[in-house]
Amino acid sequence: MSAVRFAVIGWMVGEALRAQTSAPISDPAPLPYPPVRVEFGGYGEGFTNGGGWWRGADAAIWLRKSRRFVPGFTFDNRTSEAGSQQYFSLFSYANWSSSFYTTQGISGSTHSANGVTLFPRFRYDLKAWWKIPPRRGVIPGLGFTRFTFGGRNQGDIINPGVLYYRGSFVVDTEGFLNRSQPGALWSGSGLFAIQQGQEGKHWIAITFGGGRQVYRALSTVPLEARLTSLSVDASYRHWVSRNFGFVFAAGYQNSVHNYERISISGHLFFEF
Repeated sequence: MSAVRFAVIGWMVGEALRAQTSAPISDPAPLPYPPVRVEFGGYGEGFTNGGGWWRGADAAIWLRKSRRFVPGFTFDNRTSEAGSQQYFSLFSYANWSSSFYTTQGISGSTHSANGVTLFPRFRYDLKAWWKIPPRRGVIPGLGFTRFTFGGRNQGDIINPGVLYYRGSFVVDTEGFLNRSQPGALWSGSGLFAIQQGQEGKHWIAITFGGGRQVYRALSTVPLEARLTSLSVDASYRHWVSRNFGFVFAAGYQNSVHNYERISISGHLFFEF
């Protein structure tokens, strides 16, 4: 199996293991703004080591009217040098009390005619959060993720984390304990993110991530890969008016001695 294919598999495993760090961090309770948000845009990702240029278009709709259940639906169409694949997901916040809520999601990809794999074949996530009284500004959480790329290539993620709200700032720290198959191989990673702003005006965020990916690639002879990765991502969301705005994001990842990745994205959103 070539170094380029290892780089691509390693990046896909990393995508499955890490949170969507470029997304804004926000309290799940519905806000006093228009209850429906529609967002769409495009992105590009350039890889060194012969990985090529990946690009895609995605869209999302959020329904925030209910104070107990806030669902979101997303679609992603990604293209690489090898072909294209589509990814669908349902994600939601469920508020069970004034101090306890959960986030959950289920997602899956289509079967590509040429056999290209750009997303997990299936994935589900569940995470519980507790707002520590009396101020409820510190919110620890514990999550679990299960994903598969098909066949024996699958894994689990245990994800503890803490959110901290202070004025217009939100700080997020996350850890990821990853178990991949085949081989029951364990690895770990983490991230630190800080965000500043206010809903309806702007959000600016920066995320630092790092850790170790361990997986076993199946070919004629199974070969174990151990990759160390460091990343930084930044995003800016701005409301031009009450009902319209834009988002720009960029990121850099260094999978040490394997590849580097630069990503950019742009989106428009409408609220009504």
